[in-house]
Amino acid sequence: MRAHGKSFLVRIAIVLEGVVDGFVTLVVLLRGRRRPLVLTFVGHGSPKRIRVGARVVLGRSDAVPATLDPAEPARPAARRRSRRAVFLSSVSRFFTVPLPRTPVSLRTPGHDVDVRSDNDGYVDAVVDNPGLEPGWHDVELTLTDGTSATAPVLVVDPQVDLALVSDVDDTILETGLTRGLAFLRATLLTETADRAPLPGAAALYRALVSRPEGPDRPVFYVSTSPWNLHASLLEFIALRAFPLGPLLLTDWGPGHGSLFRIGAREHKTGLIQRILEEHPDTNLVLIGDTGQLDPEIYAAIAEAFPQRIRAVYVRRAASWDTRRDAEVAALAARVTALGVPMLAVDDSTEIAEHAASIGVLEGTEVEAVRAATGR
Repeated sequence: MRAHGKSFLVRIAIVLEGVVDGFVTLVVLLRGRRRPLVLTFVGHGSPKRIRVGARVVLGRSDAVPATLDPAEPARPAARRRSRRAVFLSSVSRFFTVPLPRTPVSLRTPGHDVDVRSDNDGYVDAVVDNPGLEPGWHDVELTLTDGTSATAPVLVVDPQVDLALVSDVDDTILETGLTRGLAFLRATLLTETADRAPLPGAAALYRALVSRPEGPDRPVFYVSTSPWNLHASLLEFIALRAFPLGPLLLTDWGPGHGSLFRIGAREHKTGLIQRILEEHPDTNLVLIGDTGQLDPEIYAAIAEAFPQRIRAVYVRRAASWDTRRDAEVAALAARVTALGVPMLAVDDSTEIAEHAASIGVLEGTEVEAVRAATGR
């Protein structure tokens, strides 16, 4: 009976989503002066293969967010907006008109690839032998009408020993994802420049990825936030001086028998496994929080790939309680017994101190993290 009830709710949600999409499309078309646009996401890969993501939508050219330059620090806008303007700008990210099955061409020095957007306008293109050396590159995406955009793509050096995989919500910034009203207030009513990072998190991540010699380690931001927030999250990362890296988000909406097209466990597990496969000589440090399923997801990954995971760190979320404490402690003990240290921590300094003790972070960086944390 419960399964039938859930199935009915999913069908209703799919119908409502279709109605809303149709209404938004009608409004956009009636307002006129719209044309196809390519909204690009940060791509990533290796010299052998890269993956480039984007979304093809109908919109105005002035609505396209500026592409961040990894070499240039971001600066907050000089002009402050009203609460109403912030709300309207935030909501507009969720009211887009996707262009399904649209031909898109990608150009790299090694190959040109032709793909089509999916039914929701998303592009997920894989390019083998792209002819790109390790480092940051711009890859051009072009529509048949000549509309083009560039996606920043990180080609990871095969010689890099370690990569950082991090959650976003309540791990690098306070979002209150598990507390509905707090999440909506932070997402819809707060300027990106006003959203504060968790104390010491940016200094910690810079210390983890920097190397005295050789290329910096990559960081992958894995989150269940929707792709609609890609531009604002990327802006936050740049403004708060976190290392720039791919943001691997998800598409919210009903489907596949659930009110969400993909669950947190399936989404994050699949992405981390793919990172391990695409970079076979690179081990991982996993950082998340206890508010959702990060401890369970990371523990399962560590148990499946104990030789590839150097450490697991989960921040205690604001909703921490004794029952959750016991659950995470049991997981940590089980994983640590396999030789993969897993710790529940209160702040960035605890992570820095432990990471330094196992040689993942330079000991000289601990003081900088401690100062940024305020301890």
